[in-house]
Amino acid sequence: MIKIDENFYIDADDNCYTLKEKTKVEDKKSKNYGEEVWKVCGFYVNLESLLSGFLKVKTREFVSSNEKDIKDLVKEIKAQTDYIKKLNLKVWYDWW
Repeated sequence: MIKIDENFYIDADDNCYTLKEKTKVEDKKSKNYGEEVWKVCGFYVNLESLLSGFLKVKTREFVSSNEKDIKDLVKEIKAQTDYIKKLNLKVWYDWW
């Protein structure tokens, strides 16, 4: 797997790319409470669509976890987009 940021990774098989998030089991009733698990965020046919999916997931997480205004959302989207651009992937620039 290839690390995108502290929690998100790219995985692949013969058919697709997979965006995965490293997370922990938060259900205290679970026998696996506190263990790290991989959450599949989506399956993609190419890296461009995977990076777009990453941006969408990060944006959704920001919206669901914050009570801020639209200006903060725009700043977050810009910050995540800048982060992806800083990865310096030629494929991203061609698509974006």
